[in-house]
Amino acid sequence: MRLTHRRIAILEGSPVHIGLRVFRAAAIVAVVVCLPSVFAPFRITQVTGACTYAIVIVGLNLLSGFGGQISLGHAAFFGLGAYTTGILTVDHGMPPLLTFPISIVLAFVVGAIVALPALRLRGIYVALVTLAVGLIFPALVSRFDSLTHGPAGLFGVSYDPPHSLSYFGGFNGATLWHYWLVVLALGLVCLVARNLVRSRFGRAVVALRDNESAAVVMGVRRTASRALIFGISAAIAALAGSLFAVTNGILTPDSFSLLLTLYFLAGMVIGGTATLWGPIYGGFIVYFVPVWATDLSGLHSGTNLAGVFLGVIIIVITFALRTGVQGLLHSVTGLAFELRPRTPSASGAFRKSRVDRAAHEDRAAPADETIANGRDPGSGDLPDGATRPVRSDATPRL
Repeated sequence: MRLTHRRIAILEGSPVHIGLRVFRAAAIVAVVVCLPSVFAPFRITQVTGACTYAIVIVGLNLLSGFGGQISLGHAAFFGLGAYTTGILTVDHGMPPLLTFPISIVLAFVVGAIVALPALRLRGIYVALVTLAVGLIFPALVSRFDSLTHGPAGLFGVSYDPPHSLSYFGGFNGATLWHYWLVVLALGLVCLVARNLVRSRFGRAVVALRDNESAAVVMGVRRTASRALIFGISAAIAALAGSLFAVTNGILTPDSFSLLLTLYFLAGMVIGGTATLWGPIYGGFIVYFVPVWATDLSGLHSGTNLAGVFLGVIIIVITFALRTGVQGLLHSVTGLAFELRPRTPSASGAFRKSRVDRAAHEDRAAPADETIANGRDPGSGDLPDGATRPVRSDATPRL
């Protein structure tokens, strides 16, 4: 006797499917709203940092996950946005909100410029070009200390909450303000990434990743597409850097080392490459694993276990869960539910075929029918006394 497992079939676009999506969105909103009331302020600060990491990984996932280009220099774009906001707010007194678009545009231009020489290379050589960018950035920050305040660090970067909102008043008002600022930015970036991947440009980027030769033959502009996706990814990382500057308050060159880029890559792999929810899972994991490892290190003679735990997680994901946390959740839900794509309605297709056939018959009416009705096929109404010219190659009608 064989027992078969039957899954619940859900039709795509059906009321049940729409209801489940609305329920998921409502659950996410409820968690985001209730989180500040449940956790202590220092935990909310950690959640804010994890969301900042998630924003960077969303941009990196667009480039490496969907685009297939390995980048080892995203910590540099992250730091570029942070120092742009820090310098403009501390040294020039510019409002922090106005520095965000400046950071985004500057990182987009720098990312597109870095992408141009990298487009002539493939595979590991592209990674080496971006690795050079990641190694050069901390050195430049330390070298131009008159602009960046050097290794001593840039202090005093802040973004105070609006005084007109009483919700952000009190001792923890700045913590709540930073939390909502970063969470809203993460939601906006995820929405942009979702629409970008599902657009014509996103499909072109994925086509270049899967089969570059076939995509070029089909008319995809390789140079423009890859330079644009590189610039967009760098711009998203710069936005995260600006948010990091106003939430952290202190910027040093060591905060944007190559190790940070490796954390971003690990978060993308752990969460799930080429997925929309994977960067969020990966951002929280790579942020909180070192925090938990530090707490455990204090219990075991001060040994730093962050690298050990993160390495074990990457090994397990690589061998057991190659699709990451998002792939695991998708497989678990697939055991109980089956999402079936919607097929065209049979009655609607039948009506459309009848309309198309009737239109075709009107355009190609037989000659005998028109002659019987007293009209010559193709002849229009002519004025009195006018005759239609006869072509020399026309066959006389009997």
